[in-house]
Amino acid sequence: MRNPRQPRRITPRTGRLVSPPPRPLRRPGPPPTQLHEFEAAGLLDGLSGSDRSARMGVLNTLIEDGVSIDELRAASRTNRLAHLLLEHALAPKGRYGIDEISEKTGVTVEDARRWFRAIGRGASEDGTFYDDGDLDLARGLKQYRDLGLDESGIFAAARVLGRNLWTVADAADALLQERLEATRDHPEVALRYAVEVRRIADFEAQILAHLIATTLRHQLRSDAVGIARDSNLQVRGAQEIGVCFADLVGFTLLGEQVAPADLGRVAERLDGMATDLVLPPVRLVKTIGDAVMLVSADPNALAYTALDLVQAARAEGLPPLRAGIAWGTAVPSAGDWFGRPVNMASRVVAVAPSHEVVVTGEFYDELDTDEFWGEPAGSHRLKGIDVPQELFGIGRRSVA
Repeated sequence: MRNPRQPRRITPRTGRLVSPPPRPLRRPGPPPTQLHEFEAAGLLDGLSGSDRSARMGVLNTLIEDGVSIDELRAASRTNRLAHLLLEHALAPKGRYGIDEISEKTGVTVEDARRWFRAIGRGASEDGTFYDDGDLDLARGLKQYRDLGLDESGIFAAARVLGRNLWTVADAADALLQERLEATRDHPEVALRYAVEVRRIADFEAQILAHLIATTLRHQLRSDAVGIARDSNLQVRGAQEIGVCFADLVGFTLLGEQVAPADLGRVAERLDGMATDLVLPPVRLVKTIGDAVMLVSADPNALAYTALDLVQAARAEGLPPLRAGIAWGTAVPSAGDWFGRPVNMASRVVAVAPSHEVVVTGEFYDELDTDEFWGEPAGSHRLKGIDVPQELFGIGRRSVA
């Protein structure tokens, strides 16, 4: 029976439809000389049947990708054939040199190198190291400049992004390590695994792009609410509210000392503890890695909750917790809050000492001094805030 997928043609003489002769099958495996090299290098030792054929397919794939026999032997000796295969399967093939990137984007070669280094991409001096994604990165620098943004600020933001991308990548890699280890002795499985990793990488990129865009929109909206308040403009839903951020001190350093899974469990314990402690009229808005965000229109209730959180973290044996609270006009939207007190609280917590709750002067003025004591914590220039802020450390008064 004719294969229905096989095309047919009409013969000139008879006009009848006939099928073309079948194509010769590609000879499986590497050429004899290459096979001999594999055997001589011990790359096929102990394998037979389908396992041997699969291994030859893997080795042949790597050879075609430019890997030498010596590299294959070294990878096999340390059980890293699977890793080597994945590295080559996932590595984007370069199409452009740095000069071509410059020519296509209008960014100078030196600026392109500075930009790639700042954002964590790396900069090659020669060769076709870059792909279309890198071309878009370089265009991004030009687009930032076309918007009239400050040059030093552009590169400073890129360096922050570059540093934190490694943290994101490490966390994603932790999800894959266990499964990757399972392919250690079966590098042929890594061919299928590489396809899955590509899908995960694309998914992670979508998540990251969405989160960055969403967070940036949130910050811009908070700025807009503050500007509207200063200009005596009415914003629908705006209200006076206290905002608290509490975070774990040294969480980033801890991430360099423990496994990602253990780090995740610490963050989960903070999330669970906050969920258990927070009661109306205080609301847990969200968790952001090593931090939680709380809001309340009742300043006393918010202060009590922040102090309880700090004390509970110490009792739970978590890394030191600290909290920063601000008061002002904010607007609720889609389960989140926007406004100057949100930005202010996130800056205050960054200067708060371990195990303490530090608040702005505006929030301190709202507190019932019969229930809380306060002491000056100094004047601080907070990031993104033009005027120095007088801050106060607070605590609950002892019941007589």
